Amino acid sequence: MCRFISFFHNPNTGQIKVHNLKSHSDTLDVLKLDTKIWREGHYLPNNTVECRVLETDKYTQDYCNERLLTKYPKFKDFFNMCFDVLGSNYIGSLDLSGCNLKGITLPSSVGGSLDLSGCNLKGITLPSSIGGSLYLSGCDLKGITLPNSIGGSLYLRGCDLKGITLPNSIGGSLYLSGCDLKGITLPSSISGSLYLSGCDLKGIKIPKRLKNKVIK
Repeated sequence: MCRFISFFHNPNTGQIKVHNLKSHSDTLDVLKLDTKIWREGHYLPNNTVECRVLETDKYTQDYCNERLLTKYPKFKDFFNMCFDVLGSNYIGSLDLSGCNLKGITLPSSVGGSLDLSGCNLKGITLPSSIGGSLYLSGCDLKGITLPNSIGGSLYLRGCDLKGITLPNSIGGSLYLSGCDLKGITLPSSISGSLYLSGCDLKGIKIPKRLKNKVIK
């Protein structure tokens, strides 16, 4: 798997091509790019840019890097440009763990997983649909609406769940270790395990169909 964000660039024109932001090979195949023209690149969440070139190319990597940074000086600028191109329904996974999300708009749906562990979610709207897992451990969930359904696992270790409505359906496991479950209604369907280590379960109603899935 390539580093996020993975893209292709034309060193002669500065044009950018994106599809799967974590896979050069998938982008290459789907967009049918000519490798005689297009070169691999990365724009990392720490604002580091890498526009690779060949020795035979007219322009150097430093030149291509500066040209891209002039147009998209911050990671958030490049991220938002990608989704202006890709639209609001993204087929792949996104790893933004520990990133500064200020100014970032997430897509409406993510076909793969979404990792926002340790992020400040203030002002962030989560996708309404996530096909893979959702990682939110260590996040302040105040004002956050979780998707109604998650295809993979949901990681909420150590989160304050006050005022939070959990998804109705989780295709993987649910990690609530260390959480205060007072006032929380557990999902009606969990395909994997239910992790409740360190939780006070007094007064908590665990549906009969979930009892055999609980790991304390």
